[in-house]
Parts: sequence; C-alpha cells; structure tokens
Amino acid sequence: MKKHLIQIFLLSAILSSAQGVMVVNEIETNSPENFKTIVNHWMTAVKTGMEKDNMQTYVFAEQGSKKMQFLQWFESKKAMVEQMDQQEASQQKIWAAFQEMDPLPEGSFETFNEATDFRESSVWEFMPELSSIAETWEPLSQEEKDANIYRRIQFIDVSTNSDQAFEQWNKDINALDKKLGVSYHYAVFKSVFGAKDADYMIVCVDKSRFDYHKNWSERMKVRNQSEEFKTLVSENNLGKWSVVGEVNWDRILELTY
Repeated sequence: MKKHLIQIFLLSAILSSAQGVMVVNEIETNSPENFKTIVNHWMTAVKTGMEKDNMQTYVFAEQGSKKMQFLQWFESKKAMVEQMDQQEASQQKIWAAFQEMDPLPEGSFETFNEATDFRESSVWEFMPELSSIAETWEPLSQEEKDANIYRRIQFIDVSTNSDQAFEQWNKDINALDKKLGVSYHYAVFKSVFGAKDADYMIVCVDKSRFDYHKNWSERMKVRNQSEEFKTLVSENNLGKWSVVGEVNWDRILELTY
C-alpha cells in the first residue's frame, strides 16, 4: 500500500502536525468475498501481533465499481508514522499469529493475488474547523453510528491561492446552517499526499444513498428560504473551486478493526 513512500514523505515534511489524519488505500478486486476473507484474516493477525484492540481501520465498498476503500484513522501524523514503524517491527509476531490461526480455504491466496489490484494510497488531514461532524456524530451511540453506513464523497479542486476562500466559505455555511437549524454529518479533509487533482475531500454520512438525497433536498429547502444564504452565495465566487469527482461508499461493518 505504498507504505514506504508515504513514510518518507511524512518524515521529511509533516511530523510536527497534531491534526487527525486518514489514510485511504484504494483497492480493486474481482472477488469481493475473497477480498473480505483475506483482509479479515490478515487484520486479525496484525491486531494480535501488535497487541492492539482498536486499529481504527474501516473498509468501504464503492458503489457501481469493483473498488474497495481501506481506511485507517490516526490521531496525528506523528501517530501514523509511529504505528507504521511498530507494524514493521512486529512482523515476526504478526506472522506467528497468522500461522496459529485456522487455515484459509485452499487457493485463497492465489485467488487474492489474481483478483486484487492495489491502485493507490492517499493521505488526508481532517479539518475540524470546517466540519460539523464533531457535534452531530460524537453524541450518537455505536448502534446509531453503525446504522449510518453510507458515505457521499466529493473531491474538490481549488484554484491557485483560493484555499483560504474555500475554507472560509465552509466556516460561513456551517455557521449559517447552525443558525437555521440545519444539521447533518459533514467532514472536510485537506489533501496531504497522493490525491491527484483534488485539494479537499468532503464526506457526508447518512444511512443510505436514498436518505442522503432526501435529506439534501430538505436542507436546500431551508437554505433557499433564507436571505442570508442567498447573500452568502451571491457574495462568494464559488467558481474558484469545483467538484472533480463524486463517489458513493458503503461501509462493510464486519470489516472493522
């Protein structure tokens, strides 16, 4: 998963930051069931070998494609590098745990190698000051969180020197939404490494794609009745940024580590 390339970049450029980060590994597979089997087997061995109960690792299936998104959350960039180093140092223990597990069905690894393509890795920095998710998500119970398996992902390209304007727009719209009573699970991430043409990633969390569109429509009805919202839109040059990609992910709950 391009671990060494990411490590080199992080060690040379961003170790000092304390902001939460998310690593996204995009993987394409022609056999989702085989992928689930191998990932579950391997991650179980990793958790055992590293003696960690919670790896903050999640897997999503991208709708309408053969892609899986393997996400890892870290409290900081420094913590990310430290865990990578720890995993590297624990290889013998991980392999020992792997060998002690029940054997996989015959041919599982051969199928995995033939059916699976590790496409790319990217690193994203969480921007809490641009997001609403801390207030809306944290109070939920684990059962309620697990019911929200859908993610609407937008990749945003921002014109040169327009980052500040884009970030201010997010702050302003979040403040207005709060005033209007509009509430939804919304998180903004800024590109650190490997994101191609995208400068930001916006994640909207909901129960399903249907619920997302229904709730978006209801949010816009409230916003469009607000003169403050109309003024906010008219006074901002929204053409300074654009959506360069939009995908839909569904969380695979059983692949949580």
